[in-house]
Amino acid sequence: MLTRKKVGFSAAALFFSVSLSACAGPPLQLYTLGGAATPAGQAQGLVAPGTPVLEIRRVSLPDYLDTQDIVVRNGQSLDRSPNGRWAERLSDGITDFIVARVGSARPDIFVTGQSLTGPATARLAISITRLDVAASGTAILEASWAVIPADEHQPEGQLQRGTISVSGPSKTDANIVTLTNTLIRQLSDRITQSLPARL
Repeated sequence: MLTRKKVGFSAAALFFSVSLSACAGPPLQLYTLGGAATPAGQAQGLVAPGTPVLEIRRVSLPDYLDTQDIVVRNGQSLDRSPNGRWAERLSDGITDFIVARVGSARPDIFVTGQSLTGPATARLAISITRLDVAASGTAILEASWAVIPADEHQPEGQLQRGTISVSGPSKTDANIVTLTNTLIRQLSDRITQSLPARL
């Protein structure tokens, strides 16, 4: 037979555990760029001899952005999502996404984000100096990029610069991911269009 003291303790413990579960926030949600429909790039198999190799270096981002935090700009402050995160550092995710898109658009070259044992035909350096998604729904990206030939005797490609602006809902983490995804898609398209016909 339970004593009154034991019953009181059990009721208090049950109330405490229910209170904790009621206070728990939503579970952590991880996001990636491109989603499941991201192009796979070149077909699997051996790369044919003589195929040009383009190595895309890891994209450079401002330090405050190169994290897993999903942030939205509110004036001069950056608000971090309490339960949404990028699945990897943003610079890694952007690099992988651009590699996949450029590789899909240019099947005549082998595009990679990794340093290979053999020398690449050329390297692509990308610097994103601004990537802001504002609470107002306006998103802006500013970037520069250049193709650097492996052959030192070849002239470097002309430095390219671009600014991209899009707008849309920005109330949720999914909205911010969609806006960022749109910016990087448009950047990858501009990069692809600027690549020389032959590396």
